[in-house]
Formats: sequence, structure tokens, C-alpha cells
Amino acid sequence: MFQQPTARRTVLTACLLAAFSAQAENFNFNLPAQDMAISLDALANQGHVRLLYSPEMVKGLHAPALSGQMSPEHAIAKLLEGSGLTWSATDGVIAVKVLQMKGMPASMKEVVVSATRTPNKLDRVPASVSLVTADDFSEQQAATVADVMKKLPNVDFGGGPRADGQIPTIRGDQFNNIILLVDGARRSSARVGDLSTPLFVDPYYLSRAEVVRGPTSTYGSGGLGGAMVFSTLSARDMLKEGEAFGGGVRAGYSSGNLSRRTNARMYGASGTVDFLLAGGYQEYSEIRQPGGITLAPNNGHDSSALAKVGAQAGDAMRVELSHKAYNKTAWETNNPQVAVGQVQMAHISQNETVLSFSRLNGLGEKATDVRIYDTLTKTQRDANTTYQMPGGAALPYAYSEFKMQTAGLSAQDTIRIDTDASGRHRLTYGLDVYRDKLNTLAGTAAAPNTPAVNPVNPDGSEKVQGVFVQDEITLAVWRIIPSLRYDGYTATPNSATLASNSNSHVSPKLAIAWEGMQGTSLYGSYGQAFRAPTVWEMFQNSPNPGFRRFAPNANLQPQTDTTLELGTRYENSRIYGNDDRLRLHAAIFQAKARNLIQSVTIAGVEGAFNSMLQYQNVANATKKGAELGGEYRIDAWKLNAGYSRIRITDDATGKNLFSPPDKLNAQVAYALPGTDMSVSWSATAVAAQDYDSTVLRQRSGYTVHDLFSTWQSPGQAVRVDFGITNLFDRRYLSYQQTQAAAQTAYEMGRSYNLSVSGSF
Repeated sequence: MFQQPTARRTVLTACLLAAFSAQAENFNFNLPAQDMAISLDALANQGHVRLLYSPEMVKGLHAPALSGQMSPEHAIAKLLEGSGLTWSATDGVIAVKVLQMKGMPASMKEVVVSATRTPNKLDRVPASVSLVTADDFSEQQAATVADVMKKLPNVDFGGGPRADGQIPTIRGDQFNNIILLVDGARRSSARVGDLSTPLFVDPYYLSRAEVVRGPTSTYGSGGLGGAMVFSTLSARDMLKEGEAFGGGVRAGYSSGNLSRRTNARMYGASGTVDFLLAGGYQEYSEIRQPGGITLAPNNGHDSSALAKVGAQAGDAMRVELSHKAYNKTAWETNNPQVAVGQVQMAHISQNETVLSFSRLNGLGEKATDVRIYDTLTKTQRDANTTYQMPGGAALPYAYSEFKMQTAGLSAQDTIRIDTDASGRHRLTYGLDVYRDKLNTLAGTAAAPNTPAVNPVNPDGSEKVQGVFVQDEITLAVWRIIPSLRYDGYTATPNSATLASNSNSHVSPKLAIAWEGMQGTSLYGSYGQAFRAPTVWEMFQNSPNPGFRRFAPNANLQPQTDTTLELGTRYENSRIYGNDDRLRLHAAIFQAKARNLIQSVTIAGVEGAFNSMLQYQNVANATKKGAELGGEYRIDAWKLNAGYSRIRITDDATGKNLFSPPDKLNAQVAYALPGTDMSVSWSATAVAAQDYDSTVLRQRSGYTVHDLFSTWQSPGQAVRVDFGITNLFDRRYLSYQQTQAAAQTAYEMGRSYNLSVSGSF
């Protein structure tokens, strides 16, 4: 129930002047961005209304700035947007209450932490940010995170239909040009070049995923294009109030690759300790491509697991230990992105352990966050001395092994400082330290089963350390966020014949946001991001004629991007009815890349088997682009759309560099009245990429349609999802970095997908 506050927290205020008739009048409101309780009290005073709310309900919430002439109803609606709260008016009294939403709590849907490393509501982040929830993954029956995230503006997962070939891309940046975090642990590539993803995570384990586009200097080396931040579930996310134990199972089938998958989880809490155990297993075979063609071989299975235990020390402190494991065995081509090539048995494993400590401040915000992590990714391919190429003789494909171990520590702390002269400050400072260690083995044609140190990709390690400070300043309707970061690195090859490489960089950034009335905000940011060259970019070495030759470049310089971004957000509710909501976002950007790291053909014909490649610095390059997005909800309808565009050019030559094509995605969802069923349609239209100066990478445009439906039993104990992806069986190739264009695998054709899940 709602309760009346003390004199300091006025819950029942200044209503005798006009009673409820004042709601029909417009009043002059002038409220800075501040704690929700303070804004509610001020609104009641300035609007001459009776206002009831629970202090516990608004604890830790921050209200946006509010100014201008408007009615109290309009003012309270604007104040509560995105807070997880709603309101109702009865007999001249406005009551604030919790907004009940299906699935994840509203507060979780609205808060992102990726852009600034501190919690902020989505409509207050001065950056281009997207949030994907656990419901989004479930409703689209995602087998991989790529199934959902590649539909976001300026986010791509090129590389074909095999899961281990799907490479995450943000604004045209891949691999170490973007930051991949899972529960705060970095994921670094265990394969040389652009052949395999480092991102193995089952969507069944995720509570949310965030994408921030543009320079994310506060995270350190690699944040040129942005960051993908994934968070896995814990018992605290799953247990409802009063519950001590729960669990669930799921079984699914997809006709596109004849996959059969099962998942299960259980979780519980006792006193201050909680735990979660989850596992999954999947079998699959040939991938059906449009026109009845199959991509083979693709026979294999994978398994995954998540174990997590946490302990609370009161309401403010928490210690959590988690371990994630992934194992895959499959008969496939050596390069998972191609249709025809060297066939071997692949064994891929990834093990990651994260120990974290967090502390909340008096407002319920995370003030201290410390994480220690260790991730080991291993790709092994067995020797195959009997496989025969079509129309050719048997070839001895040798054993190969790549291991990437990333061990690191990140720590940050946030303090709040409130002053009358300089506004409210949220000061965050911290450090990040990690090491990438690459070990490779390979057999030879003469001894395919006798591996030795791979001469093409010599062993080596890279240590990176950085410190940063960031201040979030609130001054009335203005938010100013300056930050500064220092990073240094040292890359050391194990080979005595190659020289080490070290460098450092200071990355400044400044973001300014104006949060005006009527749900409109404007922001601008100007900043730098830095990324160190990788061990395999600097030391890759293969001078002998063969499939492909590589030349080392120990003098490779770090890349820096300086980006100017301008954006706007608009949010409003009650436009055409009491329950509708509109959210719009637009951003344009231009980045100047210095010492852009690119793979360049330095001998032979581009794309030919005997050509020689080397990673070099492109002195200066320019990136230009934009993102547009919007979402509208009314009654049982939900509509959203997004558009993106990016162009990257070499300033010296005018050549068009790797740039994903323009993309438009739209989705319409409808909850059938009087039933527990919802249906949705999604379409993704991708323009032709016919301007890349590397002709082998050019691609035709395409449009893909998907249909999904969900039914949940009363009480939501049983759930059935059915969908059809690539509804019209469109044949297309995704745009990607690799130059092996003639052999690239077509994407999966029409697939019928069914999953049944239950919870207890």
C-alpha cells in the first residue's frame, strides 16, 4: 500500500488550492534532474495536486529534468517515463504505483550500463545504445546471439550459417576493434584472421545484452567501433518473491540444420547464498540452403554449461563466482565460412571463470565493481589424410591448434558529490589489466599428426593495462560527461628472431546532453578510442609458396579513432491512448581513423592462393554513418524499426574499405486478445554492397522475412514457440571481411523452428 511520507518527504502535499480541478490547468514546472522522491514532492507543490507514493518504491530512481507549461497529468507521465512506475488518478488524488510487465521487470528493461560503465536509463544515455532482453532471444527462438543482434542498426554477424563462423561487427569494426564482454570478462579471438568467432554463449543463459556504438574509451583497448556487453542469468533474476527454488527445461528443433537441442536449469537461495546451474546439448547436421542445396559437411554436436553461486552481505554487498563452459565437435571445413574447402574434425572449447565483488550505495546503485576473470578458448582440427577434394587427389591435411588465454582484472568505484555551485557529480574511476596469450601448434604435410610450434603464427603474448576517470555532471537540464583514460601495451613474441612491440595512448572523451521538455533530448560527443595491434597481426609469418603467404610486421602501430557524434532521443506516452508509448532515436557520426590496421596484399594477385598478405597501417581513413531507430507500443501492438548506414574510405587513395551495407529492419508484434498467444513478423532488407574496392567482397542486396508465434499457458508454466525463418527461402550471401568470396557459404534457407519449455 502507499503510505504518507514525513515532512521531509512530502507524499501528501499542497492540494487545497485547486483540488483535482487543477489537473485540467497548465502549471509552470521547473525541475532539475534529481532523485525521484525529490521531483515527486516538487511536482506536487508546483502543480497543486495530491500525490501518493511509497518511498521504498522510488528508492534509487532518478528523475529527468522537467520544465515548461503543462498539466500535472502530463508532468507526472513525463517524470515516470522509463522508471517502471505508472500512475492513476481517483477523486482528485494521483497515486504512483509499480508498472506490472510481462517477463523481465521494467526497471531492467530500461537501464543500461554499457555506454558509461554506470547505470543509466536508456533515454538518458548520450550515445547510440541498443538493449536486447531475455524475452527478445526467446521470442525469436535464437540458437545463437547473432540471430537477434544482427537485426540491430549497424550491428552485423557476417560469416555464413555455421555458428563458429559468425563474426560480430559494430559500425564496420570487427575483432579487436570492438570489445566483447560476458559478465565483465573479455573475449579475444583464438583464431588468426577473420575465420572464427570468439563469442560462444547460449542465449538460454542470458538475462540481457547491450550494444553501445562508437568509441568506448572507458573500457580500454579495442573500443573503436563499440562494445557488446552480455550478462548471464543468476538465481536473483529468476526467483520470485517468496520462492526458494525453481527450474525449467526446454526442447527445440530446427529444420534448417536438423538440429535437436535441449536445455535445463535449476536455481535456488537459502539465507544469504543463492545458486544457478544450467546446461544444454545440441546435435545438428547438413545446413539446408535455398533451392534445396545443402552445406556439408556440418555434422556435429555441442554442449554448454553455466554454474553460478552468489553470497550477499546484507543488501549492499555481493560476491559471485561463475563458470561457463562450451564444447563442440563437428566435421566441417577448416574455414567455417566457406562451402568447399579443407575438411577436418573440429574440436572447439571455451572455459571462462569470473569472480566478482560489488557494493551498492545508499541509492541502490552499484558503487564498487571488481572482477577477476580467466578465459581459455581452444580450436583444434584433427589431421585428415584421406579426404579427397572434388575432382582431385587425397591431400594430407595436418593437425592444427590455436589457444587464446585471456586473464584479467577490472575494478571501478563510483562516488556521488552534490554541490549547489557545480551541480550533482557521479565520479567513477578504475583500472583494467589483462593479458592475451596465444599458443599454436601445427603438423606438416610429411608429419600431419606430429604437431610442433606453428611457424606461420608464432606463439606470443600481449599485456595491456589502463586507468580511467569519468565524471557525470548534472546541471538542471544539462548532463556533461568528461572522461580520460590511459592505456599501455607490450606485445612479445616467443620467437627470438622477432622484435617486441610496445606503445601507449591517452584517450579523452566529452559527451554533453540536453534533456528538454516533452521527452526530447539532444546529445553530442567527441572522443578517442585506442586499440593495440594483436600478436598474430604483428608476427604472422609464412614466406613459402602455398595456399597463402604472410609477412610479419613488428612495427605495426596502434590504431586510434577520433569520433564526433550527434544524436537525439524522443520519448512520449499517452499519445493516442492511455497505454501507448513512443521511443525514437537518431545519430550521425564521423570518425577519423589514424593508423587503421588492415590486411593488405603485398605480392601476387589479390585473393589468389599464392598471394602474400601483411597487416599494415592505413595512415588515415574516414568513417561516416548514421543510425535511426524507433519503437511504438499501443494496446496489444508493438512496432519497431531501425536503419543504419556506414562508409569507410582511405583518405589517401579514396578507396572504399570494409563497410557493411545499408540495412533496414522492421518488426510488428501483436498479442491476440482473449488468448495467451502472440505473433510477430520481422523483415530485414540489406542493400547491395557494390562499392567495396576489394571486389571479391562485394555482395548483392536481399530481403529476408521471418514469422514467430508464442503461446504461454495460464500461469506461464508451459510455453510453446513456433517460427519460420527466411520465409521465402531467399538465397543470399552475407557481407564479410574474408576475401575467399568464391567459396563463401550461402546463408540458411527456410527453416521451421519449434521449441517447448516448462518452468517450475
